[in-house]
Amino acid sequence: MKNQRSWRIGIFGTFDVENYGDLLFPIIAELELSRRLGSVELTPFSYHAKSSDDWPYGVESLAELPRMASDLDAILIGGGFIVRFDKFIAPGYGPPATWIHHPTGYWLAPALVGAQHGVPVIWNAPGMHCNEIPDWSHPLLSLALDSSAHIAVRDEPSKTALRPFVEPQRVHVMPDTAFSIGRCLKSHAATDEAAAIRDALGLKAPYLVIQATQNLERLTDYLKKFRTELPNLSVLLLRLGPVLCDHESFIDSELQGTFCLSAWPSPMVLASLIGGSEAVAGHSYHLAITALSCGVPVFSSSDLSQGKFTALAKFDTVHPLPPEGCDDPQWLSQRMGRKEPSHVVVEANDMLENYWNHVATVVRAGKTDSTTATSAFLMSLPGILEHGQRQAGAGDPESADHLRDLKARLIGCEDSLGEAKAQLSEVTRRSLDLETQLLELHQSMSWKTTAPLRRAWRWLQGLSA
Repeated sequence: MKNQRSWRIGIFGTFDVENYGDLLFPIIAELELSRRLGSVELTPFSYHAKSSDDWPYGVESLAELPRMASDLDAILIGGGFIVRFDKFIAPGYGPPATWIHHPTGYWLAPALVGAQHGVPVIWNAPGMHCNEIPDWSHPLLSLALDSSAHIAVRDEPSKTALRPFVEPQRVHVMPDTAFSIGRCLKSHAATDEAAAIRDALGLKAPYLVIQATQNLERLTDYLKKFRTELPNLSVLLLRLGPVLCDHESFIDSELQGTFCLSAWPSPMVLASLIGGSEAVAGHSYHLAITALSCGVPVFSSSDLSQGKFTALAKFDTVHPLPPEGCDDPQWLSQRMGRKEPSHVVVEANDMLENYWNHVATVVRAGKTDSTTATSAFLMSLPGILEHGQRQAGAGDPESADHLRDLKARLIGCEDSLGEAKAQLSEVTRRSLDLETQLLELHQSMSWKTTAPLRRAWRWLQGLSA
């Protein structure tokens, strides 16, 4: 029987940066789990600690996880595009300590720590995006997935990438948890704050939200061309990812009827501003999801056949940008207009209801037996490391031959370079000798004596010419 304290749940991701989508996940998780579990103490973990005094919520540094892990009742990994191994997440973004690996420190390492302590680990529909999984990570990823209580990812490409590391039937494709944002906004205080912002700006309906980012010229050119066809339409420029360099300066300054915010608001206020529009445009994944969950059409600059964006391809209100040079004045107006969310969004919310019910059941079930798998892995670790070292030492025979060939060619190039340097040195020496001889000649008495004859000769040549 659970004691009287709150359920302590850690959620892991990049919640310490100004990126709209990432900041939504802890808010949604707390709302959904509180509905099912009662008192929940949800702790977001990221590289850097944040205070709720100047951030949407408090964030614990991952450096504190070793101390706090054993007290957690559950761990949520993600969501968002966090299952990755490349180093460039955002400009200047990295761990607070050298012993925390980047970038697995905020997703893979917490899953392993959870397995170590028997804390149930739930993969909260994170995803990949056309990225590779390096060989060195395979044993660790297998352990993390095998030891997890529930594995949900947000698209088929992510499922395909992770299936080799765990029993395939254990990886479930779920909608991104942000698809419930429309429901979460109902009766939320952020809707009143968003209304106050619109009033202060003088922004009236209908309005179009444009992400303040690059590569939207086809839309802005269209709006400028047919502005008289849409005289009552205002444009609200929103920075969805300041950490990823979103800025109003990317949008054509000659576009009339635009409004900008003086400060970056909370994630839920952004969601309410998006949800109150008649259409949105941009490449942000969570701009699109928020709009769809509120029945708002989307004009996306992203390729819906690639990676995470494939999950948006099934929505008939996700449109490309206007064709370049579009001459149809009705093209945009025919596709704009907020309506009730589509049946696909309703189905996504039903799936998420079941998902959060299952997560609550997993949390109530308490600790897992994953410590056994972790102990077995630690016993096998020396062998894994030794095998990796042997492979690195042996290498691919073809690669070794290629390396020897490159070394031989390098030696040949060095020899040729040495010979060229020697030849250049000899030519330089001879050039200096000739310059010295020429200078001596010019300074000689015979040269000075014959100077009038040379001038006369040049004069005669000029006459003959």
